[in-house]
Amino acid sequence: MDQQLARDEIYRRLRADIIACRLPPGSELREGDLAERFDVSKSPVRDALHRLEVERLVCVLPRRGYRIAPISINDARELLEFRSIVEQACAVRAADVASDVDLKKLDRFRDLPAKATEDNFVPYNRAFHEAITGLSGNQRMADYSRDLVEQYARLVRVSISMTPPRDYDEFLREHREIIDALQARDGRRAARLVGAHIERGQKRIIAMLARAQIVP
Repeated sequence: MDQQLARDEIYRRLRADIIACRLPPGSELREGDLAERFDVSKSPVRDALHRLEVERLVCVLPRRGYRIAPISINDARELLEFRSIVEQACAVRAADVASDVDLKKLDRFRDLPAKATEDNFVPYNRAFHEAITGLSGNQRMADYSRDLVEQYARLVRVSISMTPPRDYDEFLREHREIIDALQARDGRRAARLVGAHIERGQKRIIAMLARAQIVP
């Protein structure tokens, strides 16, 4: 395999495993083990791990290898605050520049196709927020937001794992309100709803992490 393709593929697969918590927060990684897993030399593995380190998804352990970045309350709060700023800006632009046809397509997010569970809610939630930011017409903001939403998915999975099965109706209701505002082209209202939606999510997640005695 071409070295650059190998680097990109290893990075993509490791990142997906981290976001989905198939590689749990705090677990250790070793270049040799990963090179064997992907049947490559250590060089593309090292490059992929460096990219993940830049994204703060992996930490370097001197003389020991790497560790999946643990979930900390401070990191979670910073991520959610940044996400709120970017998504609110995207919502304002989406209400202004998105076509009527594209705004109408948001109706697909009004309900889940089946009974909500962790396995189908997390990807649904991510797709909903990515759809809104994608309608902003600003590719740079959409790219930043997509990365933040993907990392948020890891927080959601960790917090869900600490709680009993939940009722997702509240999340769906908030999503419907955001869709209504966007389709009415009321950017200010859409931004307020997005900000409040993320803030409520932040409070729930921070509370769960605090109860689990996650690192401050």
